[in-house]
Amino acid sequence: MMRLALAAACLAGCRAAASGPDPSAAPSALERADFAWDRGDYVAALTIYQELLAGRDAAQVLEPIALQTGELFRTTELVADGANPLFSPDGRYLAFEAGPGVVAGAASGAHRLTHVRAADAPTVDRTTLPGGDASFCPDGRHIAYLRVAMTPEISRAQALVDGAAGTAQRTPRLLALNRLIARAARIVVHDLASGADVQLDTRDLLKTAPVCAADGVVMFAGAAEANLADAQIYAAKPGAPPEALTQGAGFKVPAALDANGRTLLFLLPRQGPFRVPSDSPPGGGRGSGGGTTGASFGVLAGGRSTIINGAAPALSRDGRTVAWIERAGSPAAGGEERLVAASVDALAAATVLRKGSERLDAPALSPDGARVAFQMMADADWEIFVIDRGGEHETRVTREIQHDVLPQFLTRDRLLATVGEPRHRRSYLYESAVASANPSTSANPSTSAVASAFRRKRLFHNNTVRTIAPEYAWVASADGSHLLIVAERDGDTVSPARGIYLMDLSTRITLDDLRARVAADLHAEQALRENSRRIFAPIADDVRAVTGEASIGRIYAYEKALFDFDSKHITRPGNRLASQYLFDRYAAFGYAPEYQWFAGRGALGGETANVIATLKGTTNPELVYVVSSHYDSVAAGPGADDDTSGTAALLETARMLAGHPLPATVVFASFTGEEAGLLGSREFVRRAVESGTRIVGALNNDMIGWANDHRLDDTIRYSNPGIRDVQHGAAIEFTNLITYDALYYKGTDAAAYYEAFGDIVGGIGSYPVLGNPHYHQPGDVLEGINHQLIAEVAKTTAATLMLLASSPSRVTGLQATVARANASASWTANPERGITGYLVTWGPRDNPSLHTDHVTQPRATLAGAGTGTEVRVKAVNAKGLEGWDWARTVVR
Repeated sequence: MMRLALAAACLAGCRAAASGPDPSAAPSALERADFAWDRGDYVAALTIYQELLAGRDAAQVLEPIALQTGELFRTTELVADGANPLFSPDGRYLAFEAGPGVVAGAASGAHRLTHVRAADAPTVDRTTLPGGDASFCPDGRHIAYLRVAMTPEISRAQALVDGAAGTAQRTPRLLALNRLIARAARIVVHDLASGADVQLDTRDLLKTAPVCAADGVVMFAGAAEANLADAQIYAAKPGAPPEALTQGAGFKVPAALDANGRTLLFLLPRQGPFRVPSDSPPGGGRGSGGGTTGASFGVLAGGRSTIINGAAPALSRDGRTVAWIERAGSPAAGGEERLVAASVDALAAATVLRKGSERLDAPALSPDGARVAFQMMADADWEIFVIDRGGEHETRVTREIQHDVLPQFLTRDRLLATVGEPRHRRSYLYESAVASANPSTSANPSTSAVASAFRRKRLFHNNTVRTIAPEYAWVASADGSHLLIVAERDGDTVSPARGIYLMDLSTRITLDDLRARVAADLHAEQALRENSRRIFAPIADDVRAVTGEASIGRIYAYEKALFDFDSKHITRPGNRLASQYLFDRYAAFGYAPEYQWFAGRGALGGETANVIATLKGTTNPELVYVVSSHYDSVAAGPGADDDTSGTAALLETARMLAGHPLPATVVFASFTGEEAGLLGSREFVRRAVESGTRIVGALNNDMIGWANDHRLDDTIRYSNPGIRDVQHGAAIEFTNLITYDALYYKGTDAAAYYEAFGDIVGGIGSYPVLGNPHYHQPGDVLEGINHQLIAEVAKTTAATLMLLASSPSRVTGLQATVARANASASWTANPERGITGYLVTWGPRDNPSLHTDHVTQPRATLAGAGTGTEVRVKAVNAKGLEGWDWARTVVR
């Protein structure tokens, strides 16, 4: 697949462009390194980068190497778990929320704290405020926030939220808690210089979303207890009762305030801030756009409130211009969408900047209101465009095959926008040609010319080769020189914690910083490759023989047959046709497949079925490894990527292994009903638990066939780091697959394994994660699939299974204690036959391999260990294969 000019959506590493230097010319050292990076030879690339950074021209290569390996601009972690970051209007201060009430980057509890810091000393609190929903005042010297006094009623409600078993239980409890907080909270204005607090009179109104405006006024959304259906915008100021600034039916919630604090943009959302659980409509579908929802919004300026029929409103920083989207019917039905802008003092005289059948969303105004950026679905994915306030000089900014969304102006000539699906976006800086003073000359596309007028640079990263770092929110300072970013820098998408990071766009990292990064990445990559060779060495020849049987032709035949059934959703005829096809394929490979029929919600005919094939183990048949993919699709389309691609890889893995039984049993599971709520995987796990099946490891592949460029790459989505490393090793040693990783299983069939059997999960998904613009769309068709990529995933999966099923499983029952000044560890003997001993290591948390011992019995003496020492144990078998993951504990 030929790479587009923008097709380098860098996650765990930027790629050299296929349209870069002529390979027949003598490449420079930097170009050689970039091409090595592009083909996944990270050791070679990092070695050259290290040499260049030690040379006399190091300063000249700092930018391209920094962007290839991570971040260019200085980035500081402010908190590991926070929410709601913001800057003061003058940029001197920043604030964010942290504490027990912060969950998954959103503040929603009663125990929140707001940390206020000076922007030039961002790691030290200037003050801490007992509350949240903070808003800096235009003067930059005051900050308003909601202070909540803990009451027994709020404490009980918070405990119910904290103890909720899942989203379905948590959501109504959280709504009830938020209503209690809205009733009990007080709006307080804090003086950053003196430390004095002033509590404003809000009477008995429920309140939320305070916004500090000019002249000491704080605006907020408020509602009387007797009329929660209508929330008005109120103004509160010291020594005066609250004054309603709006009227009429509907919820009204502040959304944006201009820098002078005199023009307020407010929304009229379909769901109000004080609704009770019974008011909540069923969950809607996922969108890839990102604009605000609702059919109208309001502008409050000069004491007058105006309601406008439109969506996705934006306000310029100077408060003089508003832009929005008008929709006259759906584009699919031939409707028209219009990008509209108007002066705040002449809202009735709006100008239509653009109109057509293309979908539009998320307009953003330059600080002076002279330009509008917006996203448009010109074809199958969102792209960013810029147009003048008069509707002239429309310029396309992006040409990325993935979604480009959420533009915002940093300055008149600098844009920030993001790439990807909502659960995994990455930020980029777009500079107009006149503003880009240092264009890169390397093959690295992270500074490529994305259109005639703009160049782009990747912004946030975790500076590792393999681990991805999803981003969720981006807040710019008023002058556009700094960003606050909410992200999972460690790649952990399971924990609710999301960090907040300050990026200084005016300061690059130093050469010493970059040298240290490259050295650390090189060491990690060398260690990964050496470990991969070592763990596979005893079975490497067998693995090569098996993986060498992979057939792209066969894989395409599986895909085409499944694709021709059209939608395979449980409500469609294609679901049963696909299950019969899978049954027949497994039988043709020599298995004795079985159906697992069960009643599926809405299933055609009332039932749907998993299809199961078993490769019985030769030595330890009672120990089971499962590999799965779901074969159903969404109702709207055939699901060529989601998940015919995973199903084809599963079939080819089963075919390759059919004549090669392994010591432990391997189960191939084709799940149904994933798109209807993980029905098939939960039924499979329910039966496994009920029958006492001893599942010790599981792989789940989902959406592995789409590629955004010429590279063969996917992401390992895991709960178990041992399986993660085995899969990296399998890809490195036996395939052409380039692998990244993320701690990621929630919302997938892998979650069913985790819930029942714990930390035993690995598997592969797309790279970038959910980057396919046709995700859950009718356009998810075979033409968008890379069949070679599926073959590489099948080979990686087969190699992984061969190691897992041939190696000792993870040790269980590990305990370590101190008695009479002597530390010792004990554990349950491994169930596999042929165990010859155990590898035991112990030491401090930052060096758990400080001491090593080999023992033949399930116990060990830990010389020099004390309370808190980390202990790890693996079993070793007669072939010299170690357990695929460490059992871990600490001495108690």
